[in-house]
Amino acid sequence: MASFKLAKKDAICQKIIDLTKENSTSHSKWQSLTNQCNDLEKEWKGIGRLGKTDNKTAWNNLRTALNEFYNKKNAFYKEKKEEVKETLNTKIAIAEKAEALQNSTDWQGTGNTLIKLQEEWKNSSFAPAKQSNEIWKRFRTAFDHFYSAKKDFFEKRKLKKRINVTENREEFYPNRLDELLELK
Repeated sequence: MASFKLAKKDAICQKIIDLTKENSTSHSKWQSLTNQCNDLEKEWKGIGRLGKTDNKTAWNNLRTALNEFYNKKNAFYKEKKEEVKETLNTKIAIAEKAEALQNSTDWQGTGNTLIKLQEEWKNSSFAPAKQSNEIWKRFRTAFDHFYSAKKDFFEKRKLKKRINVTENREEFYPNRLDELLELK
């Protein structure tokens, strides 16, 4: 009976090890695997105690299996954390480029560059919203500052053209200047 229990416990340990054989690449997959691991551990404990020597062997096998499982899980999350860090650094670099361009008066060139930066942002990897939103606000502020200045520039330019046209008309129609200024 004791050897049957030991074999059953060893089989459960092997199932725990097998959980990590396939490469899990998502948080939800790891949550599911962790739940399965916990269920297997409960099942292992539910089998009951063995003789002193077998019990020690069984516990060592369980610890080895659990350590292997949790080491792989920890490695996955460390890798994910590094990926998020790299993504945030990429997004910060994009925001800094936009901030450096926000006062430019090269409307065409800078506008094209900002559109490319927006594409870079869109194509960059996912980052947690809390951190990404903060960087996005920096990017949008620079973006909006540039386009607001561009709009103001062209509105002033348009107004100057209207004034020039009005002044030219005054030469030909001196009595209508007040009327033309009201059209602005």
